[in-house]
Amino acid sequence: MEIVTGDRYLELLVKFVEKNAGGLIDGTLVLKLNPVGLHYVQSRLEALHELERLIAGAPVDYLRAYVSDLGDHRALEQLRKILCRLPSLKVVSVLPPPARDPTPLSLLPFGRLRVLELRGCDLSSSAAKGLLELRHTLEKLICHNSTVNTPLKGDSHWVVAVVAAVLSS
Repeated sequence: MEIVTGDRYLELLVKFVEKNAGGLIDGTLVLKLNPVGLHYVQSRLEALHELERLIAGAPVDYLRAYVSDLGDHRALEQLRKILCRLPSLKVVSVLPPPARDPTPLSLLPFGRLRVLELRGCDLSSSAAKGLLELRHTLEKLICHNSTVNTPLKGDSHWVVAVVAAVLSS
C-alpha cells in the first residue's frame, strides 16, 4: 500500500473526516493516523492559528493570506472543528515492528479524547504534546511497541495512572 504524505495526505484526510464526521464524533468509527501525517496536520493547523492571530494586528495581511488559499483554510477550519470533538484516536506507525517512529506527536487538536491508542510511536524521543491536557477526558490509553519514558509534569496521580496504563498494555 502506498504511503501518502504532505498536501495529498491532508486532502484525503479532510475528505474522509467530512464524509464520516458523524461516525467519528459519535465513536462508531475511530480515526487512524500515522505519526508523520499527524505531525503534518498539526503543523498546518498551527500555521492556520498564526494566520488567525494576524487578524487582530494586521487585518489586511490576514485577508491577503487567507484569500490566497481560501479553500485550504476552509478545509483546515472544518477539520479542526471535527478533530476537537473526536472521542477516539489511533496513531499507528507505518514502520514494521519492532521499529518505532520517532516523529514528535501532538495531541493538541484532540481536546475530548476518551480513548487513545499508540502503536509503534517512540515516546522516548520527545514528549507527546497535549497528553497531559487530556487527563480530564482520557479514560483509556493503549500503547503497543511505544516506550514508557514519557516526561510528564503536573498532576502526579494522573501521571501514575498513565504509566500504569502503558505498562498494563
